[in-house]
Amino acid sequence: MKRFLPWLLISCSTAAWAQDMDDVITVYDTRRTTLSAPLSVDLINGSEIDTTALVHPAELLNRVAGVNIHRGSGQEHLTAIRSPVLVGGAGAGSFLYLQDGVPLRAAGFANVNGLFEGGTEFARQIEVIKGPGPATYGSNAVHGLINIVSRDVDNYRRLKVMGSDRGFASVQAIVPVSDGFQIASSLTHDSGFRENSGFDQQKIELKYQGSFGHQWDVDWLTAFNNLNQETAGFLQGDDAYLDDDLRFTNPNPEAFRDGKSYRTQARFERYVLDGQTKLALTPYARRAELRFLRHFVPGQALEKNAHNSIGLQTALYKDDDYNIGVDVEYSEGSLYEFQANPTRFSFTQGLHYDYDVKSFVGAVYAEKDVRLADDLILDLGLRAEYTSYDYTNNASVGVSGRFIRVGDRKDGFLTVTPKASLQYIASDHVRLYARAARGSRAPQVTDLYSVQQNQVAGEADVETLDSLEAGLKWRDGNWQVELAGFTMWKDNFFFRNANGFNVVNGKTRHVGAELSFSGALTDWLSVSGDGTLAKHTYDFTLDEGSPANNITSGDRVDTAPNTLAHMRLTARPSSSLMAEIEWRHMGSYFTNPGNTASYPGHDIFVLRSSFDVSSEVSIFGRVDNLFDARYADRADFAFGNERYFPDRPRTVFLGLSSEF
Repeated sequence: MKRFLPWLLISCSTAAWAQDMDDVITVYDTRRTTLSAPLSVDLINGSEIDTTALVHPAELLNRVAGVNIHRGSGQEHLTAIRSPVLVGGAGAGSFLYLQDGVPLRAAGFANVNGLFEGGTEFARQIEVIKGPGPATYGSNAVHGLINIVSRDVDNYRRLKVMGSDRGFASVQAIVPVSDGFQIASSLTHDSGFRENSGFDQQKIELKYQGSFGHQWDVDWLTAFNNLNQETAGFLQGDDAYLDDDLRFTNPNPEAFRDGKSYRTQARFERYVLDGQTKLALTPYARRAELRFLRHFVPGQALEKNAHNSIGLQTALYKDDDYNIGVDVEYSEGSLYEFQANPTRFSFTQGLHYDYDVKSFVGAVYAEKDVRLADDLILDLGLRAEYTSYDYTNNASVGVSGRFIRVGDRKDGFLTVTPKASLQYIASDHVRLYARAARGSRAPQVTDLYSVQQNQVAGEADVETLDSLEAGLKWRDGNWQVELAGFTMWKDNFFFRNANGFNVVNGKTRHVGAELSFSGALTDWLSVSGDGTLAKHTYDFTLDEGSPANNITSGDRVDTAPNTLAHMRLTARPSSSLMAEIEWRHMGSYFTNPGNTASYPGHDIFVLRSSFDVSSEVSIFGRVDNLFDARYADRADFAFGNERYFPDRPRTVFLGLSSEF
């Protein structure tokens, strides 16, 4: 705590600028329709989403400086936002995924692959907040958050079809049904480029925008997602991803992932008090189900988990002045894990876990904007959140290999996360900012109750991340440049080591700089890109007697490259024709905590083009991995082996879109 005493160091960062830098910078938020953005936020607009013609959310989100999402098999992924790529409970609990401001999952029951449950196909905008989130959000908004903003209801019908030369096909449609009401649907099939892999996914969204009574504005969304995936496992062995005899194979043809999610939410908003203050109420309900084979560990146990939630978000706010609110959420969840395969090492045959957890989360928050001068804005925020878990063990209490089944218990956690920011408007073209913020999260349910050897029940504690950030924003005409530097300290880091054991009370340090830019070279040629230079290190020492598990303070955190970069050159020789080439750079990184194994990184290229046949119809195409490079989407080291998800070979996609 002593290193974070300067809470009066303050911050503001904005990545979405209005046409005039004197205008209010706005971010979509279900608490506030316009929110001056006192934090680092990137907005990906609908035209960029359409241009990318994404197959997986990583293809779009990795265009944001500081973001590094490793794609796994099918729709799987692991996320990094100003962080290493995190796995397990750390990966699930360190990033908050939302749609229209409501988390896709309850905080303690998060999904490390959570983006596949969101409606990115239908998004009007995607917001990426880097670093601890604003006071309006609590647990899991630690390293950052991703908010998928659904498309507004209008009178246009939209159809998009796309296919590839390697068995991918998708159909997306958005159809207005009546005034204020529309249905969006997506059907996707991928045969997979590896043996016995691929997936089928269906998504449906129902949306209504209108009024309720004579005073309330209402924005209602109901969404359903179904994923059936045949999962391809890791290739094992030194540089296995380079071997053409291996990279198309699947050592785990039995692996799968089946997931369903159901969500409904409605934002009700009206003016109260003086006619300038608004009250927003957002009730919601959700259910998520997931069933998969844990192919990534010896024993390959079957895991089934699910949870149901109901909740309410509230806000009383006045634009550019204050925002206060109370949030409550109740969830009931379960987890069952059983290994049918024979015992391997400490992964024992039979039942590992069978438990239920009831969770309650209650929070209060407040934000206040203070204009100290015409060119100086102070923003303060504070959130207090209490999380309680009521755990019931449905199996015998005891030890089975590495797995410990603990008796019934109750646990509670309080987090308090202050935020402070300052923005200086130096001129019509330049803004400077500084920011101090704390992010924290209560432990995941699996952190607490899927207990393993060398761990004590209830030992996992609140994880905190303290962040200082400063930067500069410059815009002049068609050119825009943003530069940010940050330093962060994380305490009570709960993670899984290279042998799959849980480690509690870890500490890490994060230092980095980010640059993004865009501009017009001519009236038909533009350039844009981003770059990240960062150093992520362990800030504690751990010796478990094995080189794979040794951690020395100052060691690099695994799966944390020093450099990330993307650059795009876009040509629009006419109003109907667009062509773009994109360069993606991944720097080298260590693949294990002991820094004894590494991946060299890679550079790949993507080519895109589109042509408007008419005002209603467009055709488009893209070539992934243009030069057919051999690389790994993900590399790691576990259980004594180098492991890889190999790259997708050069793939051609063609599609047609229509709006009428």
